[in-house]
Amino acid sequence: MDMVFGGIKVLTLALVGYWLYSDAKARDYHPVIWAASGVLLGFFGVGVLGPILLAAVMGLYMLKRPKGPLRICPHCRKPAMDALANCPRCKGILKKDCYRCFQVVDVTMDRCPNCNAKL
Repeated sequence: MDMVFGGIKVLTLALVGYWLYSDAKARDYHPVIWAASGVLLGFFGVGVLGPILLAAVMGLYMLKRPKGPLRICPHCRKPAMDALANCPRCKGILKKDCYRCFQVVDVTMDRCPNCNAKL
């Protein structure tokens, strides 16, 4: 019975750690720290304390993480937060400036939505 419980615990921690790392990486918000804190607190918590600490880390992450929609990076095809100027994974450019009105526009646009200038 202990082997089954241990296997379920390790699998759960691996999935939660992967999710925390992936989401924090897409939002450029300290992915190693969040994934490691969730996995370590969940693993070393004794008895019922492990799942409670894991839930606390996940709840704290959901409250503290940067809010906003995710988009697909045109360079690496990985999710990245829409407000970022560079992709946190491949460091590709996601935003550029219009040289006429200085509006920040998406790198995939051909014309500025503000002044209709060619980019």
